[in-house]
Amino acid sequence: MAATIKDVAREAGVAVCTVSFAMNGSAHVAEATKKRIFGAVERLNYRPNQSARGLVTKKTNNIGLAVAETADRLENGILLEVIQGLGRAASHKNYDLLLSFQKQHTDKPDEHLLDVYRKQSADGLILMGMKMSERPYKDLITNRFPFVLLGRPYKDNLCHSVNADNEQGGYIATQYLLKKGHRRIGFITPCSLDFDAALDRLNGYKRALTESGIAVDEKLIAYGSFEPDSGYQETETLLSLKDRPSAIIAGRDIIAARVNERAASLGYHVPDDLAIIGFDNTMVSQLARPSITSVELPMLTMGLEAGKLLISLIEGDIEYDAIQKVSLPCGIFEREST
Repeated sequence: MAATIKDVAREAGVAVCTVSFAMNGSAHVAEATKKRIFGAVERLNYRPNQSARGLVTKKTNNIGLAVAETADRLENGILLEVIQGLGRAASHKNYDLLLSFQKQHTDKPDEHLLDVYRKQSADGLILMGMKMSERPYKDLITNRFPFVLLGRPYKDNLCHSVNADNEQGGYIATQYLLKKGHRRIGFITPCSLDFDAALDRLNGYKRALTESGIAVDEKLIAYGSFEPDSGYQETETLLSLKDRPSAIIAGRDIIAARVNERAASLGYHVPDDLAIIGFDNTMVSQLARPSITSVELPMLTMGLEAGKLLISLIEGDIEYDAIQKVSLPCGIFEREST
C-alpha cells in the first residue's frame, strides 16, 4: 500500500499540517524539521496525491492539449511532434499533459473544451486545429483562463499564440518553383479557408506570383478538404485546363500524394510533366514514389514554445493581457518530385 501523508507525519514525529506546510512551502517550517520530514518522505517513497493537493492549492499541475477533430485527420506525425514538444516543456516544470479531442460535428462542439476550466481539471490549455472564429476564445478570455493557440488568431492581439509562418511556407514553395522556370503553378488548399493555415498558405502563393509579375489565375486554385480522397478530383480538374499547370503545390502531403497518384493514372510523369510540392514534410512525402518535395513546419518547436508560454502564463511570469505572438519559419526539403 502506498504511503500517506499521515505515515510521513508519524515517521517524522510532526503534525500532518506541518508536513503539508513543508512540502507546499505555504508556511515557515524550521530547517531541522524539514530535514526530518523530507527524510521520511524519501524512506517511505511518499508521493503526494495531486488531486488532493489541488483542492488546497487550486492547481492541478496539468496542462491540456485540446485537438479539434479535423486536426486529428492530419498525418499522425504532426500531432506526435507537437505532443513531444509539449511533453518536454511540461516535464521540465513538473506538469502532466492531458489530451482531449474536440468533436466538431456536435451541436455544441466547444462545451467539452470549456468544461476543462469549469471543472478545473487543468491549469491551462493549448488549442490546436481550431477554426478562425471568436469561439471558444470568448469564454476563456472572459474568465481569464490561461490558454495558448497553436495557430494564428483570427484577429490581432486576441490571445497568446504560437504558429508556423504558413504564409512564408506558401511563398517559399512558389518561389522555389518559379526559380525552376515554372510559370503556370496550381495550388490546392489543405482544407477550407476557415482555417488560418489554408488561408495563409494560399496568400503566400499569391504574393510570390505577384512579386514575380505573374497574375494570379483563379482557375489554377482548387480547394481541398479533410476528406480522405481530397486531391484526386482537384488534380483532374487542374490538369484538364487548356493551359494546364506545369507544377502543383498541395497544401498537405497526403493531398500531394493523391496528386502524384492521379497524375500518373492520367499518363503524366513526375517531375518531367508535372512538378509537385507538398506541405508538412511527413513520412507520406518520404515514402511516395517518386518522393515528394515538401515544406516543413517546425511542429516540435511549436509544441515546446507553446508549452513554455502556457506555463509562464499559469505561473504568472507573463501578464495575461501582455499578448505574446510567436511565429516560426518554415523550411523546404527537396526530393524527386521537383
